[in-house]
Amino acid sequence: MPLRLFALLSLLVLSACSARDICISQARSELRTLDGLIAETRATVARGYAIEERTVPEEVFTRCRDEEGDLRPCWITVPRTERQPVAVDIAEERRKLAQLETRRAEEAQRAAARIRACEAQYPAG
Repeated sequence: MPLRLFALLSLLVLSACSARDICISQARSELRTLDGLIAETRATVARGYAIEERTVPEEVFTRCRDEEGDLRPCWITVPRTERQPVAVDIAEERRKLAQLETRRAEEAQRAAARIRACEAQYPAG
């Protein structure tokens, strides 16, 4: 997607959000992070192992433009993500999951208070 089109679409999306929407989204930010960590940890426990991702360089044969603007064959390096299974201590993962769920319950109460503050500051209208 051309950069100008992407920038224009981004502006349209951002302008569609009200100050209230932005405030509420920020109030829920920590909850979204915790939800992601909980989902990842649950998946690890269910699988019995973790998945580790790492980015490695990969050489790709393609066509590039030279100084005169002509296309020519060339090699470029692009990043590629590899996923590998990794052994974990399932008992430790279960303890981590319990801690994350406790933390999420506490954060949900704080987020609810922040959301009420957003709604009071920016009444629907």
